[in-house]
Amino acid sequence: MPYVDVTSSTGKTRFKYTICTPASEEADEIDRNLPTLLFIHPVSIAEHIYYAQFCDCQLRRFNLVSFDLRGGHGGTTGDRVPFRYGQVEAAEDTMRLMDAIKLPPCHLVAMSSGTTIAVEIAVTQPERVLSMFLISHLCLEIPLEVAEGHKEVNDVWASAFPDESTVKEDAIYDAGFGNIQYMFSNPKLSPLVTAMTRVTYPVAMVRWNYHHLDQFRIMNLDFYLNRKSHPKSVLARIIGSVKLVHGSEDVAYPKSYAEEFLRQLEEAGVEASLLEVPGAPHYLSPDFAACINPVLHKFILQNDRFDLGLCAPIPDHVVSPWEDKMRQAGLNPDGAEDADSSSDDGIIINSCSPSYLVETLDFL
Repeated sequence: MPYVDVTSSTGKTRFKYTICTPASEEADEIDRNLPTLLFIHPVSIAEHIYYAQFCDCQLRRFNLVSFDLRGGHGGTTGDRVPFRYGQVEAAEDTMRLMDAIKLPPCHLVAMSSGTTIAVEIAVTQPERVLSMFLISHLCLEIPLEVAEGHKEVNDVWASAFPDESTVKEDAIYDAGFGNIQYMFSNPKLSPLVTAMTRVTYPVAMVRWNYHHLDQFRIMNLDFYLNRKSHPKSVLARIIGSVKLVHGSEDVAYPKSYAEEFLRQLEEAGVEASLLEVPGAPHYLSPDFAACINPVLHKFILQNDRFDLGLCAPIPDHVVSPWEDKMRQAGLNPDGAEDADSSSDDGIIINSCSPSYLVETLDFL
């Protein structure tokens, strides 16, 4: 996977990013004849949350681009994020990344906290954004009870690292369990999500350990608490269409939360619509790809300024850029579950040894 160095007002960053084209899952640059989709992941995980989109044959007609956020996510490294790092600063970093890898105006696909970054870009530099596909948006202020949940997860995670030589794995498990309930509703995880947790949590134990608890708090708590909504006068700057996607089983945000933002967009004169996915949790992209990917594909075709006659045909077979990583984490993309991919608690953390942490970092 390629890396690029970016400098913004909050520091220097070496961003890990991914470009997929119809011809390659590890391309060096986009195909300039095709629409480009830029995926922005939520905090607390990394770009591989979009595994099921990047191995979708229809979507791989386009350029698919993703990256790992700052502050301890995935393979991105660099200066620490400063206190009060939020949607404005993350949007600036994202735009600098877009410049560095020479992206044209893009369709932004974002989920959960990533949607605040997408909207910030769209109101700051509208000409960069052709459309937005916002999954489980967080573009309004956080409800009090949800804020309390995030605070509890932060406190439990911090308690896992009482000093630089101690890691309390029970606390890691408890924090992970709480976060997974927020993200996926049901602690009984699918094989794909189980593989994602096996990749994510060992890395988190290194990136957000005793010496980096400030980075954990900034990205996994303050980023939520300090987010700001925009008045209608600012939302009116959005040029392209917006599709909101909401899961009916989202334990943190009811449908009314999505409907309120839809109302605000429409009153601001933005062309917007809402899709509710029955049975889906807050993080829809892994397990409900069959529901949302065709909608995303159609949305891009309806909202792109390119000559669609130049679009590549739908390929017969594509491979995810994170295929090897997920296989190493126990996923069998061919369908058969591995022996321990469906444990009772759904998340396997306690078995992580130091050697496993090193191996996990090696294949990031």
